[in-house]
Amino acid sequence: MTILAVFADILGTAIVSPALSSLCAYAEGDASPYSRIMATPNATDAEKNAMVAELISPYAFKGPKGAWNGSPPVGYSLSMNLIGSFGQIGSAGGTLLLGRLADKIGAKNPIQICLFMGIFGYIMIYAAGMWVGSYYLFAFGMLWNNFFGNTAGVAMVYFGQVFEGAERDLYVGIVIGMAMLGMTIGSFIVMPFVLNPINGANFFQAIWIALGLTVFALVLVTFVLVPPESKVEEKTDEKTPALAKRILVITVIASALDSGGDEGTRMARGTIMSTLYPAWSTTARQNFLLLAMIGVCFITVIVLTGLKKIGLNLGAIATIGVLATLATQVALMVEMNDVPYVIIWHCGKLFGFLSTFCSSFIIQEIAPKNLLGYWNGWNDACTNLATAATPIIFATIYDSIGNPQGVEMLACTAAVSFLSFVAYAPLGAMMPKKLPPPKKMEVQELSVYENMSDAEWSQLPLEIVDKVTMQFIEAGKAPRAVTWGDYQAERPTLSGLQDRSAMDFKYLSTSMMTMLTDRGLMLQEQKNYAKSIEMMPKVDRDKAKTDMGTWIADYFDDAGYINWETQSPIFKAMLMSAFPPIDALDDIKPEYATMPIDQWEEQLTKVLAVMDSHLASEQRRVKPIGGVGQIFTWIKKR
Repeated sequence: MTILAVFADILGTAIVSPALSSLCAYAEGDASPYSRIMATPNATDAEKNAMVAELISPYAFKGPKGAWNGSPPVGYSLSMNLIGSFGQIGSAGGTLLLGRLADKIGAKNPIQICLFMGIFGYIMIYAAGMWVGSYYLFAFGMLWNNFFGNTAGVAMVYFGQVFEGAERDLYVGIVIGMAMLGMTIGSFIVMPFVLNPINGANFFQAIWIALGLTVFALVLVTFVLVPPESKVEEKTDEKTPALAKRILVITVIASALDSGGDEGTRMARGTIMSTLYPAWSTTARQNFLLLAMIGVCFITVIVLTGLKKIGLNLGAIATIGVLATLATQVALMVEMNDVPYVIIWHCGKLFGFLSTFCSSFIIQEIAPKNLLGYWNGWNDACTNLATAATPIIFATIYDSIGNPQGVEMLACTAAVSFLSFVAYAPLGAMMPKKLPPPKKMEVQELSVYENMSDAEWSQLPLEIVDKVTMQFIEAGKAPRAVTWGDYQAERPTLSGLQDRSAMDFKYLSTSMMTMLTDRGLMLQEQKNYAKSIEMMPKVDRDKAKTDMGTWIADYFDDAGYINWETQSPIFKAMLMSAFPPIDALDDIKPEYATMPIDQWEEQLTKVLAVMDSHLASEQRRVKPIGGVGQIFTWIKKR
């Protein structure tokens, strides 16, 4: 039922969208279809009138400029983009309200609201075109319809709350796919109405199909859909983890800039193409372009899946996508015929859609379940506001300069896309990386590890140590602890320690980054730490201090670091550089097991920063640095 509701909602949008260019055909300005036809050289008045009757809808807004039932009050490009902006402003408000509502009361009621209110939106749009001929009523109908046209966003929140991981991505992908399918079928449904006759005189009759399907979906959602509330986690924490919040804020900003810049690409398909190639301004050809764009969407999904399989994360893929948008906008500044223009535009959109899709997937992957609606709402709202504001700016530039090629306007949009590229770029490194498949690291019986010597235990990969430690705790047994021991006895195995540290460090860094984006995982880790401390064998700290000092001193001597006895300041500085403070130097040992979760999160974030610096150093030196993997043990054993 949820998927059907998305389908019905998007199908209506696809039915309404192709009409706008023809409806605003009588707007003032040399770029309008009517003005272009009237300026056709060597054409008689009869021929011009025939072209008007053939290409322009009889329901196009016509009459005194700015009157309630007159022609649009502004120029051609701005008249279309104003209506689009009204719709985007409405959508921005709707996403914030309905997304948060889905967090609070579940998804079913917001979906019902979207469908029910959409019925009134269709009626207003129909009345504006067929009965009243009012540009203003049409604009208000679009605003209303977009405010409540957020079924797809609410559906993503719903599936994100109910499912995890690959299953969640599957259903969110189905929502995106169903949205594209709704656009495709809606475009096919409207084709007979816009092609017979070619000026779209019968276009508005297609709205009744959208309205009927919306009513059908509303009835089914109301009486059939029962959301599995029991599967939704209890909402106990209303805060987003700090690292997750940084990723989400960057995503929202980058996505908004991307959408704003991409308006230049959209205007290249609509305004510029209609101006340069008037034959492409008809409702029928605009619909063909919409169908082609939907096909590109499906191909983009395949490309996105392939890029993820080769190891690129969503942040890196989004960066590639917005770079493609930037390149397309620059390419379209060059004069060319209509066929190359259309081909370049669609090739650019093939990769440009990547960033659009990735922003939604990042929200689903990173945002806490109980705040999915909140973050999804902010993402959609900022994107819609950018989409509302930038067309007005770009259309004003286009109309005021009067260059049909739109070079100046495309240069402005390319600048916005470049800012989006700069914003997206850090996400490739910030996004949590998925742990690689384990390489035959099967955990054996606990008795095997219980009988290991300290030397054998210290040679195990950190991933195995973590798994076995959890099994010890679950079995009610004290976890194993490895003391500093004797340097001379350990010296022959130190090269192995360095070899393992790279693998251990990558595992540790990935695990911590994943934990820092999930408040539930952090709370569970703190509980595990408290339990491990409680069960850990008691250690003689005075002896441990002596052993550690002796081990470090012996290592310094053997590794060639002389005069540590008399030049302690430099060696202290080196130690502090390798292990910078993650807690205030106030002679108070932090109690990680009992400190507030916000403070625990801050400490872990600082540890991750230390590890990142060591990992970067390792990569520069090619060989891993010995002992870095022990940071995790150090932080958990304190």
